[in-house]
Amino acid sequence: MKLSDSFNHGKAGKMSYVTLWVCLLIAVTLLCLIKSGFNTAGALTLQISIWSNVLSTGQLNNTERQVGAKSPTFSFEDAQVSDTPNEDEQLPVGDVGVTCDYTGADSDTCWIAGDIRVLTNSSTIMVASPLADQFSPSQNTTWKIRPYTRKQEVTTQKLVRELTVALTSQPPRCTVNRSTVPALFFSTGGFIGNYFHDFTDVIIPLFMTARRFNGSVQFVVVDFSAAFMEKYRPILERLSDHPVIDMDGADDAVRCFSHAHVGLLSHKVLGIDSSSSPDGVSVHDFRDFLRACFSLKRNFSSPSSKPRLLLILRKGPRSFVNEAEVVNTAGSLGFELISTTPEDADNLSLFARIVNSADVLVGVHGAGLTNMLFLPDHATLLQIVPCCGMAMTAGNRYLFAEPALDMGLRYVDYEISEEESSLIDMYPRGGAVFKDPASIQKEQGFVAFWNIYLNQQKVKLDVERFRSKLLDVLHSIKN
Repeated sequence: MKLSDSFNHGKAGKMSYVTLWVCLLIAVTLLCLIKSGFNTAGALTLQISIWSNVLSTGQLNNTERQVGAKSPTFSFEDAQVSDTPNEDEQLPVGDVGVTCDYTGADSDTCWIAGDIRVLTNSSTIMVASPLADQFSPSQNTTWKIRPYTRKQEVTTQKLVRELTVALTSQPPRCTVNRSTVPALFFSTGGFIGNYFHDFTDVIIPLFMTARRFNGSVQFVVVDFSAAFMEKYRPILERLSDHPVIDMDGADDAVRCFSHAHVGLLSHKVLGIDSSSSPDGVSVHDFRDFLRACFSLKRNFSSPSSKPRLLLILRKGPRSFVNEAEVVNTAGSLGFELISTTPEDADNLSLFARIVNSADVLVGVHGAGLTNMLFLPDHATLLQIVPCCGMAMTAGNRYLFAEPALDMGLRYVDYEISEEESSLIDMYPRGGAVFKDPASIQKEQGFVAFWNIYLNQQKVKLDVERFRSKLLDVLHSIKN
């Protein structure tokens, strides 16, 4: 036997031992990873890793994927969107998971990556996981969420359909080609239909949540409101390049996604906390976005010798008893006066341009003041605050004053006196209604408080006092 043959024979023997040890090491490592994964419990977060090409030489098909848990936190922002064209092609191999955040003060949200299947007219978002049945009882395989803001308001949440995110080993087959963009689930239930709530509960949170996708996102809506979709079409179409999916529909389609976001981020009334928002987006970005949506020309209020004043005239509760006097007073002081009603905002595109043309917006506390969103920077909001002590008691400053200042607007209060309130004809002047409004809410509840001060009250302005306030505003504008 040649020396070279002996050497090669010995080398082959050593290599076989090395190969055996390497294989054993890989097998033990994988077994430890899988075991540790299944022992990791998380109340809010379940991380799932899918491996293929691990235990066999061929690629595993969809029903053979091995599932375990993995500790790194899933980031929806960093997720890669699948380009898979139909339900029969295998999804890309990678880290996927379900992460739900229930710690937000105003809303809950979930982020999902994986083989997501949504059945129309269903309340379940399914995430395909072949080994879902093998998870221990201590591990979450379902998550409940109502995709609307105002999470602390029990009555409001009853108006919103609850969704369930669930891992399943036997998902239905996709009947629609897999979407190449993420899904964003939200509700148009709750108080939708009220102009103020449309913006603070849905539109602003939707902007904050969806803006990062630059249109590459598809909205999936529960508690579907066709009226909402039509009214805010310019906004919705600028946030998403794809048709809205009505999850309440009756077509029984199974739609499939690779990534999804359930619920909307929400921070504050008519505003955004830029320190907590994705990419530091702010309410100023939102106002710039509205200007782009509705082709609003004025970024800044720079009035001529005759500033434009927009007066919102309500009907019913909190309306002006002496409306003609109020209009005449406002029009006699050097303003170019425009009077409107809240109903004019039904044509949002037109009304947004009217508001944007104004330098001063005046109205009694109510949803109509939401239109300050369309005012140019440095314009003035003058809120007429109902009697009695309502400036703080009913959160008037919280609802409109603070947001106005955050938007770069000037803010002015005009709190009506007892003599300017219709309540003096309904309740004794020395009673709790006038002397201790807080006790009304404490002893009778918010509904009673609301009915007295906001539903029953009308306003009869002292026009001389009102004139003085308007002159102060006019002086501040010109100087």
